[in-house]
Amino acid sequence: MLEKLTDAQLDVIKEIGNIGTGNAATALSTMLNKKVEISVPDAKVIPISKVPFIFEKPEEIVCAIKMKLQEDVTGEILLILSADTVREIAATFMGAGPEDITQLDEMSLSMMKEVGNIMCGSYVTSLAGFTGFYINPEPPEISVDMISAVIAEVSLSISPDEDYILLVETSIFIEGSERSLKGYLLLLPDKKSLRKILEKLGM
Repeated sequence: MLEKLTDAQLDVIKEIGNIGTGNAATALSTMLNKKVEISVPDAKVIPISKVPFIFEKPEEIVCAIKMKLQEDVTGEILLILSADTVREIAATFMGAGPEDITQLDEMSLSMMKEVGNIMCGSYVTSLAGFTGFYINPEPPEISVDMISAVIAEVSLSISPDEDYILLVETSIFIEGSERSLKGYLLLLPDKKSLRKILEKLGM
């Protein structure tokens, strides 16, 4: 069903992302005590099998924060941050970033989980505002693993006959950083929930 979304429907999903990431930027600015801007350059539907290839190295180690969605909309939302993004955020927050993100200490893991909580939660709040649905996200879970392993786990947890995923690409700008950081929000409503969302949006 996801692969049949039209450009107009994707534009609405992108607009929801723009509003959600705007709220996330405000919250992250407070958390990091620096100006943060988050934009949504793209929203698209792609086969789950292709997700690892949005990264230059499909075997790259990434940080993934996952939240299950309950109540009117059920499914999952997943935030994937590259190793460079994790290092930059950690350096901004604590003054030094880890060389190896598989060696994140408890404080760093807690911090990244909160970053995921803010970004995923802001998107969910925006989606709830657009649709009027009551969406209850569960506490976030975090993993640091190869992108291929992360996607394999996600694939097992969603509907077995859904081969596509809604991907919202974000660019993160932190005051003082010379480069744009990348983040990827993957929205995985089950088929019933996706149909309800599209109907609510008049599609």
